[in-house]
Amino acid sequence: MCNTKISGYPSIDKPWLKYYSSEALHAQPASCTVYQNIYQHNKEHLTETALEYFGVKITFSKLFEHVEACAKALLSNGVRAGDCVTLCTAGTPEAVYIVLACSKIGALANFVNPMFQPAQIRDRINETNAAFLFVLDKLYASVSSILSETCIRHLVVLPATASLPAPLRILAELKSPLEPELKQALHENSKHSLWSAFIKTGSSYASPTEAPYQKDTPVVMVYSSGTTGASKGIVLTNDGINATIAQYETGFPEVSRQKKFLHIVPIWFSSGISISLLMPLCLGVSCVLEPLFSPETFTSDLEKYSPNYIFGATSLWLYAMEHLDSKHDLSFLICPMTGGEQLLPETELQINEFLSAHHYSCGLQKGWGMCELGATVASTSSDKTPAGPRNKIGSTGIPLPLATVSAFDPDTGKELPYGQRGELQVSTPCCMKEYYQNPDATNAFFRVDEQGRKWGHTGDIGYLDATASYTFLAVRSIILSTLRAKSITCLISKTLFCKILRSISVKSLSCIGMVLRSRSHISF
Repeated sequence: MCNTKISGYPSIDKPWLKYYSSEALHAQPASCTVYQNIYQHNKEHLTETALEYFGVKITFSKLFEHVEACAKALLSNGVRAGDCVTLCTAGTPEAVYIVLACSKIGALANFVNPMFQPAQIRDRINETNAAFLFVLDKLYASVSSILSETCIRHLVVLPATASLPAPLRILAELKSPLEPELKQALHENSKHSLWSAFIKTGSSYASPTEAPYQKDTPVVMVYSSGTTGASKGIVLTNDGINATIAQYETGFPEVSRQKKFLHIVPIWFSSGISISLLMPLCLGVSCVLEPLFSPETFTSDLEKYSPNYIFGATSLWLYAMEHLDSKHDLSFLICPMTGGEQLLPETELQINEFLSAHHYSCGLQKGWGMCELGATVASTSSDKTPAGPRNKIGSTGIPLPLATVSAFDPDTGKELPYGQRGELQVSTPCCMKEYYQNPDATNAFFRVDEQGRKWGHTGDIGYLDATASYTFLAVRSIILSTLRAKSITCLISKTLFCKILRSISVKSLSCIGMVLRSRSHISF
């Protein structure tokens, strides 16, 4: 627990520990694969709902059956432990099966961002030497032009309708048939196949599918934005994801079995795969899969599914404020959360008023983190603790129970006391293993202190107060665009950031990562 003698330095005092139980502070992440962790947590609950997809409910029993079938097909086609399997898809049931099958057989599920330029996708595929590419039918155009330039030997098309009942699937396929280019490729190219045909290739595989657990084994790879250079592969391990699961299992009692989690954050982000999918699945929470990330689907899903947990961008909540039926009851919410975008205090209050008017009184919850750190590093909570509430207007929350966060002087590297602004650095067992095949970038991101703790540089400027809440003063970088000029990348203060956001002519700002080449300031 917290030291009785206050040193004045967050990494020593760790004032956030007072908000957590002894169980949370001593949580031991499972030493197994992510697949094994999910199976062990749910093997006695096989009839409960694991996934829901456009109204179709998939039990844990069916989930594990589909994972095994996928594992057999992968192994039948030569994929082995340590190999990389690439995915270019949204959050569909088949994407979940592939990720868990890769974990089961010891392979790496590599999620390329379909928003990348074709050349970026080509380069990210080739550096992994992946033989298999799984692509959602609606995203085939993102990869078709570069396939001949890649190492891919087998392309498997994932129809967005594959998990729908036959009547609905036929109706959907009549309404939105395969694109002619994809239909022709499936007919003419023997290396292209549909998901159903791929799964059949494993039907005669008779050997065991499960690879033994090995510490620090990669299981998922996502990517940095690539806006200031080549995107970097962020390698997440079984152990790191299991640490995330352990923190939520013991530190957030509001997360409970068979509640609903709306999975709308794209699966190619660590928050979309780790926080929004694997963690709730492991804890027996039913994941409602929404493959289309948009304000419209977010609002309609609120009305249709009544999810208890939602992790969505602030812009989604602002859209819902304007378009949700004024009489719709949101009392089913347990943890409505936002992250990834700047949230002004006055905007937070407006969203809280909206939630309260719709019968949810605990307020919007906030989280902060980055892909390299395993997604969420700090969060508020709707849970009431003996030490008081864990939510404060204007703050992005307190560190998760196994994480340490503090501000450091960018020039000297020395830790700063409470209230002094500096670069926020994080030590957490949830962090990535490395940037894929990029030791220089990995070494630049991490540092090891004199106590042997590994810290990650976030590039965010902020400070912690003695209550353990912390506040941002600047974000990693902002892209500003005008009609007369191309985008400008810079580091700006929170004050200027907020002034821009408050302008009636600005609807939103996009934040991306960048490498600072100098400490010069840019004025606007």
